[in-house]
Amino acid sequence: MSSFRVVVDKRERRSGVPSILKSLGLNVQYSTLDIGDYVIPSGYIIERKAANDFVNSLFSGRLFEQAKRLSQAYKDPLILVEGDLQNVLDMLRNPRSIWGALATLVFVYDARVFFTRDRLQTADLIFTLATGRGSEAVGIRVYKKVRLNTLEEARMGLLASLPGIGHKLAHRLLHHFGSARKVFAASVAELTMVEGIGREKARRIVAILDSQELAPESRCQSKLRA
Repeated sequence: MSSFRVVVDKRERRSGVPSILKSLGLNVQYSTLDIGDYVIPSGYIIERKAANDFVNSLFSGRLFEQAKRLSQAYKDPLILVEGDLQNVLDMLRNPRSIWGALATLVFVYDARVFFTRDRLQTADLIFTLATGRGSEAVGIRVYKKVRLNTLEEARMGLLASLPGIGHKLAHRLLHHFGSARKVFAASVAELTMVEGIGREKARRIVAILDSQELAPESRCQSKLRA
């Protein structure tokens, strides 16, 4: 039996991913997990979601609560989105809100987000993490992450990452709109109402947030969660 192990929530059995992991040589152990779908003993916990469920849970706020619980329990929480996210985005009135929500997951809840085409890619990613082959292949060095101590610092850091936006403008944006989500959903005209943000800068911000170009592996067929 393989020395590489992954603990899988029993409800994931029907997805077919555990069977693929077994065929790859992983030691798959089923359990009833309170949070997450897959746990790798080295510290990873993975929440697998179909693309449409991912978007729905973002808008309902359910995913943020899940991300919070994941990050509190494990050092490396992962949100794995399986299916055609682009197809889901095309049906939204304002896809910019998704990018703001994704940034919140990363910067506020310290969760990594991965996108896979189907259950085969999902299993391949989990196998790579479980065997440690990804970090060995590219020689990754792990550095201690500087954590943001307060929600205010997290929001400021999130907004300051926008093009041409430093700490001062981030503070003005937050004061004007009231929340980071509203900043990400703002139009060019609305952004220019903030002192220090001209039309060209506002256009650059909106252009980045509105961009719908995704990596090839995320352009795939939609799949409902089993």
